[in-house]
Amino acid sequence: MAYITEKENIISVTGYGRLFIEPNFLKIFISLACRSNNMKSSLEGINSNMQELFELIKQHSIKENMVHIVDLSFGPQYEWRKDERVFLGYDVDQRVNIELDATKKNEEKAKKIIGDIVSLKFLKDCNIEYGLKNKKKHLETVRELSYKNALEKAEQYATLAGLRIIKANTITDRDSVGEYSRSNSQMNEDVEYCMAESDSYLPTGRKIVLENTVYVTFDIEKWIGKNNG
Repeated sequence: MAYITEKENIISVTGYGRLFIEPNFLKIFISLACRSNNMKSSLEGINSNMQELFELIKQHSIKENMVHIVDLSFGPQYEWRKDERVFLGYDVDQRVNIELDATKKNEEKAKKIIGDIVSLKFLKDCNIEYGLKNKKKHLETVRELSYKNALEKAEQYATLAGLRIIKANTITDRDSVGEYSRSNSQMNEDVEYCMAESDSYLPTGRKIVLENTVYVTFDIEKWIGKNNG
């Protein structure tokens, strides 16, 4: 069966892909902050807390290469009060993170570490975040899902208009692939997009969510007749 066709313009659609994956590593983020009337006292306070922190970490058999000093910032702090700039003190902020594989054993270890860390005098914040290492194949999968979604939309619209898709013309990521962790109790697990069917063993059922939105234009043609020869 041969078709006589007439070249038309393009059809433009947006495709969306979403992927749920179990995390393979976790980070304990620790933030220490000290303020005093002079820089020396603030630095001494943070240094003392850092020594305590490393002693606590050693007690949990954490290797040194798993502990990373992320950032250190310091300087005078002021605020405006009735049009007057008032000196508040010298702030010193220190951030540290601990990286562990996302196993049940390490989850328990992380909880115990946090339980000890809360005793630090200058603790500002402490939380656990989950993530993915070596996620190239996952990025490829979520992009493929978003393209397939765009193609399905384009084919549906083309059929309704009496047209047909020839090929993809342009493919553009609207934004970089988004990544965040989400609880099983909050998410709507779509089997089509879910990499792992079983719930995670993590305490809150953590999953890493990858999302991608792609903008695609397709060349289309109009069917104006057919010859059954």
